[in-house]
Amino acid sequence: MSLPTAPTPLPTLAEADRTPALVIHLSPLLGFVLPPIGALLGPIGAWLLYRDRSAALDEQGKEAVNFQLSVWLYHLVAGAAAFFLFSLGLFGTAVTGGADGGAFAVLGGLGAFFGFYLPVLALLSLVPFIFMLLAVLRVSGGQRYRYPLTIRFLR
Repeated sequence: MSLPTAPTPLPTLAEADRTPALVIHLSPLLGFVLPPIGALLGPIGAWLLYRDRSAALDEQGKEAVNFQLSVWLYHLVAGAAAFFLFSLGLFGTAVTGGADGGAFAVLGGLGAFFGFYLPVLALLSLVPFIFMLLAVLRVSGGQRYRYPLTIRFLR
C-alpha cells in the first residue's frame, strides 16, 4: 500500500513577472466601473496585453479569464434557477385558481427571491472577491495561483 503523495507545487514567478501578474489578478476590479462586463473584460484585456511576455503570465492570464468565465456561468445558472422558482410560484396561481392563488404566487416568488436567489447572489459576489485577494497575496509572494471552482475553458 502506497501513501498518497503531496501535490506538486506550482513553479514560482520570476521577479519581473510579479507586477504584471498582480495586474492580471486585480483586473476583475474593473467590474466595479463596468458592472455587467468589466469583471470579464479586465482579465481578458490584461491577459492579451501580457501573454506574450512569458509563459507564466500567459498561464496566470488564462487562469483569471477561466475563473471569471466560470463565475459568469454560475451566475447564469443561479439566475435560471431563480427564474424557474419564481415561475413555479406564478404557476401556483393558475393551479389554485382562486383568490388565494395570488397570495401563493407572491409568497412563492418572494420565497424564491429571498430564500434562494439573494443568498446565492451574495455568495457569488463575495467568493470571487476573496479568491482574487488570495491570488494577489500568492502572486505577490512569487507563487503562481490556481483558482478553485474553475472550469478550464482556455488551456
